Amino acid sequence: MTDFASALHAAFDAPDPRDAVNRIKTVVARELSQTDSRATVKKTDFFNHTFAPDLVLSWPNERERFVFLKSDTRPAVLRDDVEAIRKHDPIVFALDPVNENPLGVDELGGATRDDDTLLADSRGMEVLIQSCHSDPVVGLASSAVLQGGRGLLTGREAESMASSVAAGFNGAQRLDAGVTRAAVDQIAGHFDKRRTARLLRFLGAVWVGSGGTPASFPGEQDVAGDLDGTALEFLMELPPIDDFEFWRRIGRPLTLESIAQLSVDADSENLQYLVGSNLDVLLARACRIIEHQQELDASEDTVFRWRLEREMLCLHGPRFTTYFAGKVDELKVEAQDDDGIALRELLRRSEQRRIPISELELATPTRTVSYATVNRDDISHDEELLRLSATFSSTAHVQTAVASLLGSRPLVCDFPRRTAKGRTAARFPLGTLAPVALSLLTSLTPEEHQALDQATRYYREEQREAALFEVDEIHVRQSVRSLESPVGEQEGN
Repeated sequence: MTDFASALHAAFDAPDPRDAVNRIKTVVARELSQTDSRATVKKTDFFNHTFAPDLVLSWPNERERFVFLKSDTRPAVLRDDVEAIRKHDPIVFALDPVNENPLGVDELGGATRDDDTLLADSRGMEVLIQSCHSDPVVGLASSAVLQGGRGLLTGREAESMASSVAAGFNGAQRLDAGVTRAAVDQIAGHFDKRRTARLLRFLGAVWVGSGGTPASFPGEQDVAGDLDGTALEFLMELPPIDDFEFWRRIGRPLTLESIAQLSVDADSENLQYLVGSNLDVLLARACRIIEHQQELDASEDTVFRWRLEREMLCLHGPRFTTYFAGKVDELKVEAQDDDGIALRELLRRSEQRRIPISELELATPTRTVSYATVNRDDISHDEELLRLSATFSSTAHVQTAVASLLGSRPLVCDFPRRTAKGRTAARFPLGTLAPVALSLLTSLTPEEHQALDQATRYYREEQREAALFEVDEIHVRQSVRSLESPVGEQEGN
């Protein structure tokens, strides 16, 4: 006897009938939640009613689905019960095993009727739950079963479905048309049109991500369209797929906003691959850096990792986290106000990454000076600026600076708020924005520079923008020395 069967048997034996009903519903609700953790299960005041459901399943942005619990599993009785409620496309959950074929489904368990009723017993659900533990990709099918499963789902059918979906995923990765087609046929018989399309888009995306073409994907169903959030989340939760081209093909249609809406474990290795392989097409207009204390269980190695926090994509490091958004007002973290930075520190940072600065604003407690050339050229080596800086006291700080990226796109860096944003509608690939913003808005250690290069390595390998990224250590040291003398003398006065 399984754990579920034991719990259900104990619930039936409760001396108070009302308590027994409540316990039965609780046991079934727990199993449904294990089948799909995203589902919300609500109990009703009815039990074993002809037309009123015992449980109601709901999901964000999905229709509700009624669940009717049935204790009498004789085929004739089940057929009559299903006929009375099938217009709702419900789940009929048999509390005892279903040993025959009461709905006239085909040999694979798929529905032959027009409605999308699902007849399941506890053993079928248990098989799906166990299969998810052994092969996470089956979790995508188990979620789809509750939302839009149809036909018969007993232990045998659940085993067949789970093995077919897992084999279909592996077959699509290997571009094995025969195995993938078998999964396509199985999916089409077990799910409504919406869930069928969703699952086939998933397999189709894996097929294309593995090097196939949409036209060669086996099956007549239209698999065009982007992956939905549920399918992407399951991809993130799978064992690591260390394949740059796979993730690059998967990620080309994605946006920063679509990735930010995902619910993904913070340690997802596949998220690193997905973002890292698509740094040239994931565009952001703004970012903000927030300092934090180093985590107690953090590794001693300096690393930056992509994470999803507060519905934003961020780059998490040992000392700070950088949040990215499509608009400044979509940065859902409060800025940590500061005084700004010294001019020589800004120039040192810009030199280290060869970032051209076209204008800046210096401020003291009583004065503000804006500096730019007529043609908005790079002013970081402007002798007039160096002489001007010598006239300021040590209380002068750079408030803002404008970096010219990708030719002429202006990035405005606000140093007191550690926030960078594109001027007007300028947007930047994360592969450019992340290293430039972090290098200007923070003082990175050599280890952090290396870790940042590692996090953006795929973009760096492809773009090779020497004007932005290559380090000229000799030039850095010379520029710092040219600044130290006049500024130091002024501070001494």
